[in-house]
Amino acid sequence: MLDFDYLRIIKWVFIVLVAGFIGQFGKSLAKHFMERSRLKKKGSFPKIEETPPITGRGRIEGIPGVQEPYPSAISPEERAKQEKKLAKTLAKQEKKGAKALKKQADG
Repeated sequence: MLDFDYLRIIKWVFIVLVAGFIGQFGKSLAKHFMERSRLKKKGSFPKIEETPPITGRGRIEGIPGVQEPYPSAISPEERAKQEKKLAKTLAKQEKKGAKALKKQADG
């Protein structure tokens, strides 16, 4: 009859699992460093001293928890894009609300 060394099998399974964990962690860490270096080369990586403090002022109406960025931090074109996105989001929310009311009335 075949005789298996269960402790040896368990040891190798454990070694493979640990190696997989270390490999996944290393992959994630390498991606983090590559993204960070790419942002530094691009010039959009914010330095700690340049980051403005977060306050409760400047909240966008209609969406809780979303804060409006500081006006000096963005260009007028970027601000127009953000306002357009906000208007589109609010329109979608109104449309979903109307659809839900209609569904309640029908069903």
